[in-house]
Amino acid sequence: MEHDDRVAVLDLGKTNIKVLVANRFGEPIEALSYPNAPNTSGDYLAIDLERIEPLMLDALAELGQRHRIRAIVATTHGCSGVLVDEHGPVLPAMDYEAQAPDWLGAAYAEIGPSYSEVFCSVSGGAMRPAQGLLWQQRVYPDAFQRAKHFLMMPQYFAYWLGGRPVTEISSLAAQCHLWNPLRSGFSSIVDRMGWQGLFPAFAKAGEVIGTLSPAMAERTGLSQDVQILAGAHDSNANFFRYKAAGLADRTVLSTGTWMIGFNRGRPLEDFSESRAMVANVDVDGEPIASTLTMTGREYAILAGDHPVSDDRALVAAAKLLAQGTLALPSFVDDPGPFLGSGGKGDLIGPQPVNDAERGALGALYAAFVADLCLDVLGSTTPIVVDGGFATNAAFGALLAALRPSQPVAMSRSKDGTALGAGLLWGRFDRSKPVESVVLDAATPAALSGLRETALRWRLLADAKN
Repeated sequence: MEHDDRVAVLDLGKTNIKVLVANRFGEPIEALSYPNAPNTSGDYLAIDLERIEPLMLDALAELGQRHRIRAIVATTHGCSGVLVDEHGPVLPAMDYEAQAPDWLGAAYAEIGPSYSEVFCSVSGGAMRPAQGLLWQQRVYPDAFQRAKHFLMMPQYFAYWLGGRPVTEISSLAAQCHLWNPLRSGFSSIVDRMGWQGLFPAFAKAGEVIGTLSPAMAERTGLSQDVQILAGAHDSNANFFRYKAAGLADRTVLSTGTWMIGFNRGRPLEDFSESRAMVANVDVDGEPIASTLTMTGREYAILAGDHPVSDDRALVAAAKLLAQGTLALPSFVDDPGPFLGSGGKGDLIGPQPVNDAERGALGALYAAFVADLCLDVLGSTTPIVVDGGFATNAAFGALLAALRPSQPVAMSRSKDGTALGAGLLWGRFDRSKPVESVVLDAATPAALSGLRETALRWRLLADAKN
């Protein structure tokens, strides 16, 4: 590996698409970012590969003119996969927010795995890829029969670029209902439906599974010997960044559209479905206690489209606390840590009257959710906030005030997911922790009544649902 060799990361999030170039130490060099949106033109909501794929190739071609790209790795949001044959997708890649047919809920209830098996609740529509597979098998039997593999989305991109078809554990186990983490085997629905043959052999996230195909090399101008890695689930890639830096004992909040908490010290056996607890499996195959809430989207709904400074938000937060203004869950269909609250979000107390108060309301709500999730996870170690909320100092200050016995740090990079994926390149040859993770301590907000209000918020949210 030459000193100026670079890895390119294809990072598909629910809200944004990013193509990032990093060095071998996990330091960002350059990134191109684009908004993401589903394809609404077909029979169901789909991941818009017809737009995403040429966009990624154009980005690789542009970045390849300025950087010596020697490897490519993909990381994507969870609950995403696609049925393929040797020519590519046999059906559009289903978006997890696709509105399912009326029959699917009852049908899935009969054959789907229990929470105690997969440690992930049933959600509406096609939120779990096992739901989507059942839907596609029954409604599109001919196309389903043609499929050779079901590839999780990071591994699809690797296959598309020239790698062999593989299955990777962090992607497969990311709330898909396809994996039993305690048994370390496929879930009961895979066996029941005879889907085992759809999953190719496993490969590790950092494993080289091929090189760039001639067609892709010609399209991008990159060399055919560019290595293609198996890839990983995005939040697990984010968590891996801290493992690579020797910080695996931290409680990590990986934030974006979703906020996912990771705490290695929490056993799985007594999980609470009603508190949004899920089991992730990291890139090394280790089950990890996690929480899963759509807090990033809820924050955007509450805070609005006009961001305000963190100082103004904290001043406004003091006013909201004093007057009893609270947002009660949930402002999206996903219920988060309050089972039954999906789509029932509302405000109590005087309504926010300006952008500062709306920003403060969003930050308070997100901090209250994060605080509850950290309690559910039994978190006692230092906390790291990575991803979108890492640049929200008001959120960090509120969370630090709510967790006085635990230091709260904010990652200086909002690209932790992509950088963690980049660190998969060469990981098996790395002998010491990387030093590219830079954290800033969050200063606790001095707000009267904050902790008391957080407790009141929990009680009201529980009573409401």
